[in-house]
Amino acid sequence: MDLMIMLWIWLAVIAIAALVEAFTLQMVSIWFVPGGIVALILYFCDVSYEWQIVACVLVSLVLLLALRRFCVKFILKNKEGERTNSDSLVGQIFLLKKAITDTSAGEVKVGDVVWTAVTETKENISANQKVEIVAIRGNKLIVKPYKIDNDTIATTKQDSLEEKQ
Repeated sequence: MDLMIMLWIWLAVIAIAALVEAFTLQMVSIWFVPGGIVALILYFCDVSYEWQIVACVLVSLVLLLALRRFCVKFILKNKEGERTNSDSLVGQIFLLKKAITDTSAGEVKVGDVVWTAVTETKENISANQKVEIVAIRGNKLIVKPYKIDNDTIATTKQDSLEEKQ
C-alpha cells in the first residue's frame, strides 16, 4: 500500500470523527480522534500500516472503555433539576389567540413571542380560552384547556384572605 495514502486516511479519520462528534455531542466518535493522532504519529515514524491500524483501534477502544462512562456521567449529565427559559413555561396558563382545530394548530402569545400550540388529544379549543402548557416539543407548545376546580378556588380565596389580615 502506498504510504502517502495512509497519511490521508489518518487525517480523514481524525476529521470525520471530530465532525461527527461536533454534530452529535454524544461522546461516541471522539475516541477515534486520539486513535487517529497516535496512528498519524506512527505514520511519521515509518511504522508499518498494519501497526498503525492496530494502534488506532487499541487507543480508541481503551479510551472509549475507560472514559466514556465518566464523560457521560459528569460532562453530559442530564440536568433534570435545572429548567431552561422555555421549560419554565410548563404549567403556566395563557390565553389562546388562535383556535386549535383538527386541521390547524393554534397560537399562544407568551410575552412578545407567538408560539404554535397543539394538543396531545387532538381536541378542539376555541380562541380566547385559557390553556395550560403541558410540555414543549421543538417549537410547539403542547397545551390543554385550563379548568379550575372548586378546591383550587377555595384554597386561593382562603390564601388571599389570610394575606390581607
